[in-house]
Amino acid sequence: MHIASVNVRFYETDMMGIAHHSNHFRWFEMARIEFLRQIGVTLWDMMNEDIVFPIMNVSCNYKEPANFDDELHIETYLVKMTRAQMVFRYRMRRASDGALLATGETKNAFMSKSTGKIVRLDDTFYQPMLAAVEEMPNE
Repeated sequence: MHIASVNVRFYETDMMGIAHHSNHFRWFEMARIEFLRQIGVTLWDMMNEDIVFPIMNVSCNYKEPANFDDELHIETYLVKMTRAQMVFRYRMRRASDGALLATGETKNAFMSKSTGKIVRLDDTFYQPMLAAVEEMPNE
């Protein structure tokens, strides 16, 4: 598990001062990239090997609003890993009170950047990712 932190910026809010729902997906992406970096897998390294990992499915369950300047902690878990895809789950909390703001999940497939076809990871990327797989504990 990795915890990423971000503060809600003013431009990410709506006219009510609440973070717009679309930002949750950006924050999930930021947390996912940080998670991978923490285990030694970078997007640049994968792209240099012609591998990208587009989203195949994404979901978010909104529990409470995030407001301007709230510090958010995004717990990120790699819960499923195959050579062709990975699944992450997220839990977003407000740092000041620990309130659960949202939960989410993303499913990515591994694809050749040049051909657009699904590829299977070799051990260079697969092994460190497989070693990082864990279940997300229940709330």
